[in-house]
Order: sequence, then structure tokens, then C-alpha cells
Amino acid sequence: YAVGTVQEEVGLRGATTSAAVVDPDVAFALEVSIAHDTPGFAPEEAEALGNRPGILVYDRSMIPNRNLLDLALDVATRNKIPYHLATVDKGGTDTGKIHMNKAGVPSLVIGVPTRYIHSHIGVIHRSDYDNCVRFITEMIRVLDARKVASL
Repeated sequence: YAVGTVQEEVGLRGATTSAAVVDPDVAFALEVSIAHDTPGFAPEEAEALGNRPGILVYDRSMIPNRNLLDLALDVATRNKIPYHLATVDKGGTDTGKIHMNKAGVPSLVIGVPTRYIHSHIGVIHRSDYDNCVRFITEMIRVLDARKVASL
């Protein structure tokens, strides 16, 4: 299933209802990550346009399933898909509710660095988007029933 959710900022409501309907075995949230390559941020910040998609290792609503995270890092490395590890210390993502569906759902967030989120226009780097698509495609390819059961 592919689901576009609503009301993330006011309680992850769309994620809650979508997870209840779909009842996923594994979940990926394809998200933005906040690009910090603008005035006011330190230049060494990892979140920057053209700096590869981010694989979220922590946010305030979820810490990813370790087996799924390890699989993701392996898939990215084997397929030479560039990435960086990211954290979000304020806020959360839809996986904050999805990972708690029923007995739990291994979940992971993949973010494309984006400037000006929550505005009428966002700016991304095409290579970050393309690498995110490559990554999620390769993840789907390896997630057969046996692999999912091992998570």
C-alpha cells in the first residue's frame, strides 16, 4: 500500500487511521528533512540540499526497529546509494503512530533534505530525490515474507 496521510502536525491522525486500516507488516515514511543550509545554521549541518537522503535513527516519536535499520544500511551500501544518518530532536513523523499499531510495526523514515517546509513551496535537490526513490525500490525488492518475519 501507498498512503498519503493528513494531520501529521496535529497528532499523527492520518497515520493512526491508515495503519489501522492497512495493518502493515513493515512501514516506511517518505518524508522531508529540514535542510539546514540556510543562514542561521552551522555550515557543518548534515541536512543540506545535495547531501543525500537521510535515514532517520531517532525522533521524539520513534526509534526505528534495529533489524530494519541494519537492513536499510546494508541495502544502501550494497547498492551504492548515498545516504546520511539523521535525527529529529523536535517533533516526529507518521511512524510515531504506525510503529505502535497492534503488536508493533517495524518502521523507518527516509527523508529528502528540503528547504522551506510548511510553506507554499519546498526546494529539494534532484539527486536526493532520485536516490530516495532508488533506496525505497531496493528495500521493497529485498522484503520478502522471510525477511519481514526476521525483523
